[in-house]
Amino acid sequence: MRANSGMAGVCQIRYLYQTIWHREASGSLRSTAEYAPTLPGQSAIQKNKAAQEDVDPIDLVSLQVGRIDGVARHPEADVLYVLSVDLGESSSTGAGDESPETSHRRTIVSGLVPYYSREQLLGRHAVVFANLKPRKLRGIVSHGMLLAASSSEHDGSLAVEILEAPAASRPGDRIVASPPVEADASSGSSLARPFEKPLVKKQKQVDLFLKGLSLNARLASYSGHRLMTDSGGEISTRTLLTGVIG
Repeated sequence: MRANSGMAGVCQIRYLYQTIWHREASGSLRSTAEYAPTLPGQSAIQKNKAAQEDVDPIDLVSLQVGRIDGVARHPEADVLYVLSVDLGESSSTGAGDESPETSHRRTIVSGLVPYYSREQLLGRHAVVFANLKPRKLRGIVSHGMLLAASSSEHDGSLAVEILEAPAASRPGDRIVASPPVEADASSGSSLARPFEKPLVKKQKQVDLFLKGLSLNARLASYSGHRLMTDSGGEISTRTLLTGVIG
């Protein structure tokens, strides 16, 4: 989708998809630090920080397929949608172990108003950064982020399209970076091992992950590895050939 917003549009995308996640002075993530030896004179915090520097950002991020079931305009921001997204999560409706469960939908705030109508977004199987620390955006807490690609056009407009999983995908399907053909299956690489991950709280980790993403011939990749659902479906845009993903 395109909007004739020029440089202002570029700034909007950067704001909505990256810089709104402010830097934090605190917060830690479980990592290989818990298995790493502590060097003489090294505190537990220093050990954890050193180990995290060796972790590929994709190992910290949980990407999932999210079906957009509801779209509403943000009451306090013209460019923001408030989306209701199904990630295949469930919640109990009553007390007790035998209480029925209902589908739980996340609220995600996204700056797609200039590029999509409500009808165009409904039903799409988007790619959700699911373990991003929740943030309040103009009074509404956003529990995740939709990934989208953007590209500046020759006429100065900005083209933006969300990344999508195949229509046959199910809400909650994991999205991983496929390992290279020559990868050793016995190496235990987490590129093909999705698992429950703690919240990503630090902007530096978010930036490093986004920096590794790319779009080529409509297909999304991370550091040269194709993004795919755990059932083998490729992640792509509908028409945008190349662009920056954020």
